[in-house]
Amino acid sequence: MPAAAQSCAGDARLIDGVCLPAISAPGPRIENVPTGFVISLDGEVFEGDDEVRDLVRRTDVRLANADIEVVFDGLGAIPRLDLEVAGDPRAYEAGDTATLQSATNYPAYITRGELRIVDLAAIGGQRTLQVVPILPNGTAQVEVPEGSRIAVIHRVYDAQGRYDETFPVLLSEPDRRPLASDVEDGSDLTARSRIPVHGGAVTVRGTSIVEGAAVTALGERVQSDGSGGFVLQRILPPGEYGVDVQVAGPGQHVDLVRDIEIPRSEWFTTGMVDLTVGWREIEGEETEQWDSGRVAFYVDGRTANGFEITAQADTGEGDIEDIFRRLEERDPRSTVQRIDPDDLYPTYGDDSTLVDDTPTSGRLYVRIERDGNHVLWGDFDAGLDGARLVRNDRSLYGAQGYWATADTTLRGEARASVLAYAASPDMLAQRDVFLGTGGSVYVLQRQDIGVATEVLSVEVRDPVSGRVIDIVRLTPGEDYEINYLQGIVTLSAPLASRVSSSGIVSTPGDDPQLRLVAQYEYTPTVTDVDGYSVGGRAEAWVTDDVRVGVSGLVEETGTADQTVMGADIEWRIGENSHVRLEYAESEGPGFGSTFSADGGLIFDTVGPNGGSGTAIRGDARLDFADIGLAGDGVMGAYYEEREEGFSSLDYSVTSATGNETLWGVFIDATPREGLRYSLTYDDYSNTAGEYDRRGEGAVELALNAAYTLGLGLEHTDRDRAASFGETGQRTDVGARLTYSYGEDRDVYIFGQATVAHEGLERNDRLGVGANYAFADGWSVQGEVSGGSRGPGGLLQLGYDDGEGTTAYIGYELDPGRTISGVTLDGRDNGRLIAGARRQVNDQLTYFGENTYDMFGRYNSLSTAYGLTYQTTEFLSYTAALEFGSVDDSFANDFDRSAISLGVRYEDEALTAAARLEYRIEEGERSGAPLDSETVALTLDGRYIIDDHSRFVFSFEGIDTDTDESSILDGSFVDASVGYAFRPTDNDRLNMLVRYRYLFDDVGQRLNGTDELGPRQRTHVFSADSSYLLNDQLRIGARVGFRLTEAAATETDSFTDNDAYIAVLNARYHMLHNWDALLEWRALRAEQAGFTETSVLGAISRQIGNGVSLGVGYNFGSFSDDLTDLTRDDQGLFLNLTASF
Repeated sequence: MPAAAQSCAGDARLIDGVCLPAISAPGPRIENVPTGFVISLDGEVFEGDDEVRDLVRRTDVRLANADIEVVFDGLGAIPRLDLEVAGDPRAYEAGDTATLQSATNYPAYITRGELRIVDLAAIGGQRTLQVVPILPNGTAQVEVPEGSRIAVIHRVYDAQGRYDETFPVLLSEPDRRPLASDVEDGSDLTARSRIPVHGGAVTVRGTSIVEGAAVTALGERVQSDGSGGFVLQRILPPGEYGVDVQVAGPGQHVDLVRDIEIPRSEWFTTGMVDLTVGWREIEGEETEQWDSGRVAFYVDGRTANGFEITAQADTGEGDIEDIFRRLEERDPRSTVQRIDPDDLYPTYGDDSTLVDDTPTSGRLYVRIERDGNHVLWGDFDAGLDGARLVRNDRSLYGAQGYWATADTTLRGEARASVLAYAASPDMLAQRDVFLGTGGSVYVLQRQDIGVATEVLSVEVRDPVSGRVIDIVRLTPGEDYEINYLQGIVTLSAPLASRVSSSGIVSTPGDDPQLRLVAQYEYTPTVTDVDGYSVGGRAEAWVTDDVRVGVSGLVEETGTADQTVMGADIEWRIGENSHVRLEYAESEGPGFGSTFSADGGLIFDTVGPNGGSGTAIRGDARLDFADIGLAGDGVMGAYYEEREEGFSSLDYSVTSATGNETLWGVFIDATPREGLRYSLTYDDYSNTAGEYDRRGEGAVELALNAAYTLGLGLEHTDRDRAASFGETGQRTDVGARLTYSYGEDRDVYIFGQATVAHEGLERNDRLGVGANYAFADGWSVQGEVSGGSRGPGGLLQLGYDDGEGTTAYIGYELDPGRTISGVTLDGRDNGRLIAGARRQVNDQLTYFGENTYDMFGRYNSLSTAYGLTYQTTEFLSYTAALEFGSVDDSFANDFDRSAISLGVRYEDEALTAAARLEYRIEEGERSGAPLDSETVALTLDGRYIIDDHSRFVFSFEGIDTDTDESSILDGSFVDASVGYAFRPTDNDRLNMLVRYRYLFDDVGQRLNGTDELGPRQRTHVFSADSSYLLNDQLRIGARVGFRLTEAAATETDSFTDNDAYIAVLNARYHMLHNWDALLEWRALRAEQAGFTETSVLGAISRQIGNGVSLGVGYNFGSFSDDLTDLTRDDQGLFLNLTASF
């Protein structure tokens, strides 16, 4: 256990591993406080001492008079950890001083905190430059060091050395999150969470605080916002606390203590059991017994010893003998539609909303968690990482478990941990890989993808050897936005195609590529999805510096039939140094992937690789500071060996290359200020006879404060005739002279020449370039060159005002550029990209981007626009457009257009939203005809007529004319309206009304099978009302009708199936827990040709708390279900219900 973790921050006291805060702030004290207790929740007192009860009441009154509220929010509050950059959003440069603010709502569990200043783009990978201590919710000032991409990670530790940390916050770019300086925003940036936090949340909130007043609550100084309000939430361990609230300002003085007790456990449970047994009496047949049952429950709670349990199950109606077998069934509805709208009224008049904290694609969800360890059944992210060769980041449904020891290493890592999962996917995995275009908009190959199933990342890959150099996972909402129906991804910043080489000599096509990788799930239109997916990982730190791990996965989903197993070991030498070794074996094909070099206009399919093979991967990185060498620098090496047939998430080795072997070494050092040198060597070979060997040396010398001279030497020896059509050797020398005349302002001239070559063409080039950053947010970068491999050029103009407005325009001509799937015919005239994102004011924000590619006879144009317009406090509009056009006179000649329009209105009474989307594709792509048209419209609304009445409506419609490759062809409409009358001051009259229209000429797939369901056009109306005559008697009525046209298959004709029903009933509550029901029913089935009336009577008794046993008799042959026309319901029935 780290010695530094044995004390608490500030004035807090460490008791049993928890830092109990100094709740009462310094200042005047309240004496003679009673020693009793009370228990209250949201101001309602449940139990306690009368004297204390009176004190609490008087304190609450005084707090209310001061517009201040102290509330216990219950157990299970979500821990938050954030890092904010104080002041107005801006980009920080080397040498600037940044003020950083820690923000967390669980300081009682934290013993120390730190800011880790890292360079995300350092040579050899992310590098920690310095560590600065910071108190929880405190501030610290840091001087921004030199580096390529400086960011800060906030990390906090508990008494056992476990730590939580945030995602990196860039200092080189403005932090555009809507955060208020010095005001608690409730934002969360947690990337890793290992500190167990189980306690209750106490919230102190106030309004009407006068300007300049000093506010102290929960022992902390609180800053009010511009409107005089403040909110402070803290998670505290179980126990009794006196929450001191002080306000001192002009004409305003408050000094009160509110007693709060945090319980050790808290539970919310609800559920029901409904069992019915009956005997059917059918004329001319023997009496037949039947039964039906349903069990459903929801549990959410925390135990006294720290277990957090959330569970939900619903067996649905069905035979009693199969009641629990139905829990194994997959629910065909999506997660947010697990409550069937057919069975419910759109509104019940109580303003209730649906919050789903049990995400599951089936009928069961269970999650049990304690101290960061958990087991669950439901929907989850596989999260199989820790090794590069064996990874899985799919979104799955099934079982998952994670366990880690409480004991940690000196660096806060769990001594041992185990992750395992088993799932039965009902969708297929898709992996689209895009070469960066210099733009922000990328179109996925599939549309109508699974909501929240996407995992997006940016990888850096060597284009020659295929080696993955680095992977960065993107955060939804912050790094990108996605349209699930259209399949359009919009990044928050443009993604370049390549990472600039750090050497002096450059070779066109050899610089590392930047690729956007999109992994997501989709439901295929012509394939039944079955199978399973299992995997897991176990790892242990055998010492504080050595970790061993094993990983494995099995995919039997759709076309995938793959097993991958691996083992790895890591030696952590220092903060920035390590040695890793991995071994993996694969058998069978995976899912394959697609690749696009133009943002999604043209895709190349990389099919799944069958067979089996092994792979070895090793890498080492040694920071000079960690191994005791003088100066600033890093050295490293890597080795990879992949057999033919090996397949994983990142690699697929085919017979085209045979076995592959890669290895390399590098060193990058700055022995003194003004002098930097680097040496690299990379070697690739395969058993197909190909090889590629490159070695480079470079040195940079600062001649004075303004001039820097760089010299470089590169030797290439390659035989890639089969892959790239190149064989031979070449030696190049180069030089670069840079003149710097300010921060981010320089001019340079460069040249390189081939001094020897055999087989390979010359690589001569001479050029000039400049970078200039204006003071008002504008920057320009330009370069022009000419050489033996053709002209090259780059011109980029950018603007960033630090307040949400950015603009860019650029032209790039890259000699040696290729586009996958397209053969250059003619001359490459480069690519032009222009885009902007502007926040005009608080009401209007827009975005636009245009890309025009002129790759010989292959010409493409893609355009994307987006707009958000908040016209008033209540009304806003959104619009998005995407256009694409390709013409290469050969296999690709098509146009794509997509438009999305939205409007939203929200005030205290009315909430309404609408979105219209249209997409059309026509022409020829990759030699195949392309012709599809899709229109989609959604409407949702809620209107509070008055305190007693509510009105809601919804509409979902889609019309498609497609080849059914990604979306089914046909039309689908689902519209409903609902009305509820529920008086707030009495319960005499209640009324529920609904109308639903369903038009489906597609025939939606049922239960994930490959069979289409029936087509239908249906109107359904129903109205229920009840009236309480007195305390014993309630009468009710129901009317309904269904007008249906249905066809079992696409070739069958539609037939009518109409029905009407009317019901009158009376419920009488007798003495001694007895209840009676008498109901009259009338049913008219138009096409079946019958009209029938009947009477149903039942009597029941409460035999326990929430338990009722009843018996009844149906004198008619039909039920009150309009969809049931079997006419076999006459007879006796027994019913047992229990609810809790």
